[in-house]
Amino acid sequence: MSTPQLRQVLAAAAVGAGLTLQAGPPGAITAAEALSAATDWGLANPDADTRAGVVVVLVDGLGWRQLQERRGHAPTLRAWLGDADSTPGGGVARTCAPSTTAAALTTLGTGALPGVTGMVGYSVLNPRVGRDLPGDTTPDAAQNLCLITWEGAAPDPRRWQDVPTVFERLAAGPRAAGHDSLAVTIGPARFAGSGLTEAALRGPAHLGADRMEDRPALAAGALERGVPLVYLYVGELDHAGHRHGWRSQQWLRQLERLDATMAELLRRVPTGTRVLLTADHGMVDTDAAHRLDLTAHPALARDVVAVAGEPRFTQLYVPHSDPEAAAAVADRWRSVLGERAAWVGTRREAATLLGPVGERAESVLGDVLVAMADNWVVVDPRVHSESAIAMPGVHGSLTDTEMTVPLLLARA
Repeated sequence: MSTPQLRQVLAAAAVGAGLTLQAGPPGAITAAEALSAATDWGLANPDADTRAGVVVVLVDGLGWRQLQERRGHAPTLRAWLGDADSTPGGGVARTCAPSTTAAALTTLGTGALPGVTGMVGYSVLNPRVGRDLPGDTTPDAAQNLCLITWEGAAPDPRRWQDVPTVFERLAAGPRAAGHDSLAVTIGPARFAGSGLTEAALRGPAHLGADRMEDRPALAAGALERGVPLVYLYVGELDHAGHRHGWRSQQWLRQLERLDATMAELLRRVPTGTRVLLTADHGMVDTDAAHRLDLTAHPALARDVVAVAGEPRFTQLYVPHSDPEAAAAVADRWRSVLGERAAWVGTRREAATLLGPVGERAESVLGDVLVAMADNWVVVDPRVHSESAIAMPGVHGSLTDTEMTVPLLLARA
């Protein structure tokens, strides 16, 4: 698969804001890559106003298809879509695989793919459990580490995901000299110091605003104080989509709120500010007719001792992580699922989707990975809660609806 543009967004925005990206480890975005993307997207203009900052807006769950189909309810974003000169790559970008928040936000935040960061799904086998599970082990939620919440016996997220973030690599460039604070993040107050924030976006001060409508004022205030780079998170659409489906009226109301918030953002920020809007993933709606219960299919459950990931991108673990057992499980799943699966592969084949698989990912990644096609999901009541099983809006797999996200540029 091609390298996702989401990997470039935050670093390109930083360069466009006049900041310098210091050297990072292998697999992380380089300063040259960031400058190339910033130039291609019209962000790196050496003649631009040195006071003009950049706001990166990350809208959780806003896929390109969702925005296109509902653009009639979003006049501000519709205008951004229609401005060909202000839409990098035609306004379209690709996210990483799996198309899920923990993986994608860390790819955005570090400029490294999930195989490098180890943030390879909603949940993974807890590294403190280890891979040497005997054949009589029954899958259980307690085996897993949730890379969103980091609850339970979780490792230190800063140490476990130790690829430096883009924020940690920033230095003031010639056009941003003299700034005391180079970046801030804005979102719900509870995100400050959370496990996912520490793993994916650590570095800058976090400004808490629980209401979407309160975030533009915080962004404008930071820019007016001279902060060159602002990251602003919007999660309301994703929440509505999971609970009600993205075709619901509840989701549509959140899109209308987002549109009004973006109009307010452009009104408030200093003249010359660039706003770069993207998303971590899209979403598909599913239903009970497209739900496979692992416990009801003995051929699928055979030799599976742990289940992690998410229903659209399931990670299966076999006894003692035996490669021959993994290959046999993968073959059975391909045979049983047929066209209901978009891709089934072993851990040895994971780099095809996730990028180079480093030691961190190797320690937790499923022995078999299953990406579902269309709107099919795989659930396991021993692992997934009732609410998760019944969730109408889902994501994580490889469909264009989930993988294609907007990349829109607007100027104040």
